[in-house]
Amino acid sequence: MEEEMIRIIDVDGLELDVEKVAILENEEENTKYLVYAKGETQKSGNKILYISKLVVGEKGYELDNITDEEEWMNVKKIMSEIVSK
Repeated sequence: MEEEMIRIIDVDGLELDVEKVAILENEEENTKYLVYAKGETQKSGNKILYISKLVVGEKGYELDNITDEEEWMNVKKIMSEIVSK
């Protein structure tokens, strides 16, 4: 499977090319999340994944941190549903 690379701007304003792993959607809350990788791996060899909330900004989508515990629970539920399919 070919990696889809996208460019993001992190919270410090740095541009990064990252691998887009998936877009998760919470249809009930009308929110989207980007799952991405920076090319890092754990000692076990597994990719390190990051998840950020996608919000519409002035120039398109922007990334936002997920800080609310209830929102994290919803994201985990979406991921569990994907894994169980």
